[in-house]
Amino acid sequence: MMDDSFTIEYDEYKGDFDLELTMNSGQTSQPPWIKKNDKYYEVLSISDVDVLVEISQDALNSTLDVKYFADDDVNPHLIKDKIKYIFDLDYDVTQVYDYLNKMPELNDVYEFNKGLRLFKAQYPYECIISSICSANNSIKRWTKSIRDIKEHNGKITKFNDEKYYTFPTEHEFLEITSNQLKEYGVGYRDKYMINSTNMILEKEDFHKNIQELSYEEAFKNIMELEGVGPKVADCILLYGYNKHDAYPVDVWINRITSYLYFPNQKVTNKQIMNFAQEKFGEYSGYIQLYLFNFARLSGLMDKLKKQK
Repeated sequence: MMDDSFTIEYDEYKGDFDLELTMNSGQTSQPPWIKKNDKYYEVLSISDVDVLVEISQDALNSTLDVKYFADDDVNPHLIKDKIKYIFDLDYDVTQVYDYLNKMPELNDVYEFNKGLRLFKAQYPYECIISSICSANNSIKRWTKSIRDIKEHNGKITKFNDEKYYTFPTEHEFLEITSNQLKEYGVGYRDKYMINSTNMILEKEDFHKNIQELSYEEAFKNIMELEGVGPKVADCILLYGYNKHDAYPVDVWINRITSYLYFPNQKVTNKQIMNFAQEKFGEYSGYIQLYLFNFARLSGLMDKLKKQK
């Protein structure tokens, strides 16, 4: 087994980054990575080699310390590139900060989101299943269900006598029975997961095709999957396929956006989504993420609950 390390310094990306905040922000790409002694662990696939990555950060914008373990030689630059992709460090998020500063109603939003980045999926398929599982579900419940799927049906990788798991492929997932999925706590979503997986396998190069489509066309295609409504579709496109113009709308994003832009009006989720994409454009995904966290931490969500 080989092991080595490298760092990712603050000057290697544009904008802020807080690993802890991003990892535990409830984004539906995947559950948070395994945490042990203030370090996070995950198995990444690098050129078909399973690589256990250990990553830690002491504070906002401090050095990211990365250690990795693998049974075969692997290019550390590819590991760094994968980590930068997952935490969106290859995106100039200062553009979003500048946009927020230009909008008086959004001036305070970033103060509650310093260092928060998109937490994107290594595998789009895992994001699809995670997002389906998250619908009408608590973060605690859906993340446990996805962890159970990984630990019982994913590939086991051992490093230093510790077991780590990767999410099953589509073919491996179909070996899981409906009853097993229910035991993992997915409830009625079992048939959505199974049927959507079959639909993905029936289409050649499904993930590659979605990646290459425009947001609008990708949205139409993802909406064909079972158990996928507009909000789940936008989560999948944002976290699974890196389409920043997605604006996932649930009851809370509806209330928050309505409070800011449609006071005393009843506005549908579809209207909110269309409004946001027209107003925010390529910053829609980040603004949705920031608005939810802002409302939760600033007291706005409590205020909106009282108005319910």
